[in-house]
Amino acid sequence: MYSLFQRSFLAFLAGYTVLLVILGGSIAIGYRQSMQAWSAQRSGMIEQSARELLREHAGERRGMGPQSQAHPRSPGHAGMPGDTPFFVYDTDGNVIASSLPEGRRRELSVPDERRPIRSEDRILGYYAAAPAAFRNDAANRALTEALLRAAAAGIALGIAAALAAAWGFSRSLAAPAARVASGIDLIAHGSLAAPIPGGRTREIARIAQAANLLAQRLRSEQQLRSQWAQDVTHDLRTPVASIRTQLEAIVDGVYPLEPARISGTLQELARVEHLIADLDELMRLEEPGRPLQTDRIPAAGFTDALRQRFELELQQRSLEWRTSPGISEFIGDHDLLLRAVSNLIANAIRHAAPASTIDLEITGSRESVRLLVRNQGEVVPDEEIPHLFERLYRGEYARGTAGSGLGLTIARRIAELHHGSISMHSSRASGTVVTIEIPQHPASFTESS
Repeated sequence: MYSLFQRSFLAFLAGYTVLLVILGGSIAIGYRQSMQAWSAQRSGMIEQSARELLREHAGERRGMGPQSQAHPRSPGHAGMPGDTPFFVYDTDGNVIASSLPEGRRRELSVPDERRPIRSEDRILGYYAAAPAAFRNDAANRALTEALLRAAAAGIALGIAAALAAAWGFSRSLAAPAARVASGIDLIAHGSLAAPIPGGRTREIARIAQAANLLAQRLRSEQQLRSQWAQDVTHDLRTPVASIRTQLEAIVDGVYPLEPARISGTLQELARVEHLIADLDELMRLEEPGRPLQTDRIPAAGFTDALRQRFELELQQRSLEWRTSPGISEFIGDHDLLLRAVSNLIANAIRHAAPASTIDLEITGSRESVRLLVRNQGEVVPDEEIPHLFERLYRGEYARGTAGSGLGLTIARRIAELHHGSISMHSSRASGTVVTIEIPQHPASFTESS
């Protein structure tokens, strides 16, 4: 497995290599085409030189007698190419010009190599030349060698610059990534104190920010877990200690065994049982991936079920029940929403003023539905409202009442499972109002959040 530094370094080099191959191929193709163009131009110049030599030779022949013969032109004659073997022949096949010294002269005697020089419809003569090559000329050869040396130096410098740039770029990318990876590794091993530096790269900075947020949430969860354990221990220790004291006193004969005392002990046991049941339910609701059984819920049937569940308690406290279903049906998990709203109503009944009213309203639209519970009672302080949905939190106004302290926490978790929210508002004019709002798009809450 390659490191980020190695992968980025190799990727940069691979890109530079591809660029170098394309550039080199383009230069090679351009050089070849330039040489072809030069050769074509040179061939035309050679043919033109042969034509001029033949015309000059024909002029000399006209000025001589019929038995005279012109002497062949030697190297250095005007118009004679000096960088390639070159021969000019008259129509009889005699050499009239050559670019080679007479002592070294050797004709290109193959007939097919001789090219005719025409003027209108007659042949003036012939010429033969070795293939023209750019490097045959000394100046051209020096130029080519200088260009090759410059290209080699440029390639060497380019490779060195590419290696340096690849190393610097890869290091600048890999170093912050390595710091982020090291910080995440520390988080995985339980060290949540040191923040992870993000660096200047946007994506790496986002990863570092997400990791720091995760560490912050893990710290909060650790604190909540520790506080929850302390609260559970405290809430269980008190009734267990009371039950133990009552039973020991009865065994020792301090208290008489009478129904009233046994009834009080059973009430303490019921409180412990209720707390354990709420803890178990909350743990199941907080399991990752918990599915919802969503369906269309008739609003009237939902409110009737709640009224029947709390009818006796409402009568015992002389409370009036008032419902206002503003919609015919809504979408959600029937059992969970029934549990959440039951917790809200139980709290409302527990803290309502005698002979007051408990209101249940169901309103909404195609986008969302609101389940609202209102009671008239003691006003909840604003500073306590944000904490009321925490586990086992019991504010000053609720310390003397029954309950496990988990009812609102369970209601909040059920709202979250529906990708919704829960809120509370309390004032003397409007009473205490708790509202659960959930979206009405089934696909949006088919899985646990």
